[in-house]
Amino acid sequence: MEKKSIFVKNYITYCSIGIYANEKNKKQKIKISVNSDLLSVAAKDSINSTVSYEKIISVLDEIKSYGHINLLETLAKKISFKLEKIKNIKKIKIEIIKCNLLSGNQEVGITLEKSLKK
Repeated sequence: MEKKSIFVKNYITYCSIGIYANEKNKKQKIKISVNSDLLSVAAKDSINSTVSYEKIISVLDEIKSYGHINLLETLAKKISFKLEKIKNIKKIKIEIIKCNLLSGNQEVGITLEKSLKK
């Protein structure tokens, strides 16, 4: 059995996110990776036989216009809700990391995985 996935890795953007007062005053840098498993469709050398990564990037581009969000979990759900509307996606994995929060190479963030009924 063949498995197809499409991904966008380490997409960087800024958004107003966090529960603390100092996080509500300025946008923070976040890094997002999305991996989507695709439904089996006819193998053709055509964009219509797959999912364009441009659709995923378009969803991620919208984050800049969101108002303040308290939790990374809420942001992941908003992204997931929009990705679910893309045809031929059967599973979504979203990883969001807050950048520059800790010193050194440490990172904090969340992962959301969701299987879709299509």
